[in-house]
Amino acid sequence: MDSIHYNLDAELHLRVGNELLANRKRIELLKQIEQLENLTKAAKLAGYSYKGAWDAMDQMATLSGGELIERFAGGKGGGRTKLTPRGTQLIKNFMLIQEEHQRFIQRLNTLANGLSADYATQADIAMKTSVRNQFAGLIVSILQGPVSDEIELLIKGSHTIKAAITHESCRELQLDIGSKVFALIKASGVMISRDQISTTKNNFEGIIQTLIQGEKKSEITLRCDEGLELVSTLPNDELNRLALKKGERAFAHFDASSVIIGIAA
Repeated sequence: MDSIHYNLDAELHLRVGNELLANRKRIELLKQIEQLENLTKAAKLAGYSYKGAWDAMDQMATLSGGELIERFAGGKGGGRTKLTPRGTQLIKNFMLIQEEHQRFIQRLNTLANGLSADYATQADIAMKTSVRNQFAGLIVSILQGPVSDEIELLIKGSHTIKAAITHESCRELQLDIGSKVFALIKASGVMISRDQISTTKNNFEGIIQTLIQGEKKSEITLRCDEGLELVSTLPNDELNRLALKKGERAFAHFDASSVIIGIAA
């Protein structure tokens, strides 16, 4: 089956509080006024009624703190409507912000189409390990610190996990937003509880899919939304204390420092 190609789109809206100051349509109205110097024609080309155009101009003037247009009556060619310097500046400001907004959307498009490459399959990992929890993912954010960096990965479905690695390791692996990596979490590092633990970076809610009890330890597989599975090993006394059973809802949690980050060889 052909891979899916995702296209993201989003319109920029500038607001003052909850009130709309400018969007693509309003800026187009200002541009047409600047070019035609005729509000009636500008309104029509920008998709406004005459009254709608006046209402939009009044609201923008109020929110921006000054008039955006000025009218000149009479004359051989009839009246004219021109932008004030404030109106011209609003167009320039919006266009600058829109350029940054478009770059942001393009970056999201890159991330989204990383998903379509099915990076979440184990085929992308050129190694095998004994670690029970192995996830291929895409880096969506990096929070740098003086010693360690917090890496956020988008893994299976819409799930994310956070890892804490040294700044030097992040540099040596040449990690950046959009990089494909894999994360390893030992089963012994994954804790199970009946309630969410707010003090840990990684919390996942799911249903206990399997529960295999050994002589001293038990293995629990928690199945979360979108097919994500986490494996945990707990001492039997902890399992008995929690009174966990197959089919019950529980939480899996682990520290960001328990996550090992690697890249394909």
